[in-house]
Amino acid sequence: MRILAIGDVTSPAGLEHLTKNLWRVREKYRIDFCIVNGENASLVTGISEDAAKLLLRSGADVISGGNHTLRNRSVYSFLDEERAILRPLNFGDAAPGEGFGIFDALGYRMLVINVMGTVYMDPVLDSPFSYIDRVLSEQKGRYDFAVLDVHAEATGEKLAIGYAYDGRVNVIFGTHTHVPTADGRILPEGTGYISDLGMCGESEGVLGMDAECVVEKMRTRLPKKFIQARGPVVADGVIFELNTATGRVVDIERVSF
Repeated sequence: MRILAIGDVTSPAGLEHLTKNLWRVREKYRIDFCIVNGENASLVTGISEDAAKLLLRSGADVISGGNHTLRNRSVYSFLDEERAILRPLNFGDAAPGEGFGIFDALGYRMLVINVMGTVYMDPVLDSPFSYIDRVLSEQKGRYDFAVLDVHAEATGEKLAIGYAYDGRVNVIFGTHTHVPTADGRILPEGTGYISDLGMCGESEGVLGMDAECVVEKMRTRLPKKFIQARGPVVADGVIFELNTATGRVVDIERVSF
């Protein structure tokens, strides 16, 4: 089974790029299951219902989220209705939506979990470990394979989660920093891991934002409204090839399109 994970969609331009290209990319790379982190896919901080529906029509099987997902209150009821859109599990049971779901992938039951880290993150949530443990325990026997999106700033935190669930979660990838990392690896017990997928958005800026705005804010420390960057739109992602007989990832390939 070939699983494609795409990094944070940072703008409507990134959303449009996936709308035009994702099905083609799925066909080219023979993708069986696709996860897109879509927490900033709309003009409003977070994701809108329309943007989420468009991503799902355009080739995403699941949309994961992050620290901005719940800032757009207009999407709360939709999160409760649409199981294919996730928000970080460790926001807790009182938050709208779900932090995990089980989806069909080539006839297999794919458990997808979305959590948020705690280091240098806002808001600061409870540690994700107990939440992951609870889902893996409660859903035991109800899924065949598992994928985990760790939306976090610190690579050390992501790596720790990777090793903690090596062999228990088949694919673990990081999101949030918008910069693709070069540490894709297969952990000792067969879990495919990478610290950050990258992003899908305008490439000539600072993490998808206009460089001039970001530099000015950092120089002055004064409030500054960020605007989208310019330049070609690029989508970063990683393909994990999973051996369905053993549950081990056998290959990891970075892609940009």
